[in-house]
Amino acid sequence: MIIRDTQIESFIAANESELVTAVCEALIRTDRERTAGIRPLRLLSIAKIGIAKAREAGFSRPEDLAVYVALMLHISPDFAEHPAIAAVLGDTNFPLSERLRQLAERVPDAAWDEAEAKYDPQFWIKESAAEG
Repeated sequence: MIIRDTQIESFIAANESELVTAVCEALIRTDRERTAGIRPLRLLSIAKIGIAKAREAGFSRPEDLAVYVALMLHISPDFAEHPAIAAVLGDTNFPLSERLRQLAERVPDAAWDEAEAKYDPQFWIKESAAEG
């Protein structure tokens, strides 16, 4: 999955509501297959849950939040727990935003496949229920 600079620029939002909406739009644009059967309110919930997780991971820039949520939806909600991915995200030799951009270059395809194989679609439902 590649997210271009023009897409990243569209992620920038003025407030939380606009951020959630922008993330939803980005998810639809970058992963039509995965989002095709998701109702709009469920997608909003997914975006909110993903944004919260991205913030827990230390991300704050809107474009970083959007990329993180897209990876959660496309690869796996717990993609960042895979050892190879966690190693890149934890590499303090680079700023956090740069680490996120380096994932595509530094994480082997096999690691992405392993992370995706552990995709649990029930995560979104469990987390949504815990929010409410």
